[in-house]
Amino acid sequence: MACVQRRVEDKRVLSLIRRYLEAGVMSGGLVSQRQEGTPQGGPLSPLLSNILLDDLDRELERRGHRFVRCANDANIYVRSRRAGERVLAGR
Repeated sequence: MACVQRRVEDKRVLSLIRRYLEAGVMSGGLVSQRQEGTPQGGPLSPLLSNILLDDLDRELERRGHRFVRCANDANIYVRSRRAGERVLAGR
């Protein structure tokens, strides 16, 4: 929620997002509490992943990497296997 609060100022929207994330999950007619994460394929997943991964985008740009990201799927383009290994190692 801290990442979301840096981008979203409206307290009502923040409250709705928090309530959605804290809502239980129904399976087989029984409701159980969710421990973490967002529902797979939920309507907030793309928004939340874009908010969270914006910092990754900025870091990749800062390092001069070419990349494409759609929601939580990303491709980082490098010229060699060695370069790819350096990127994976975070150097």
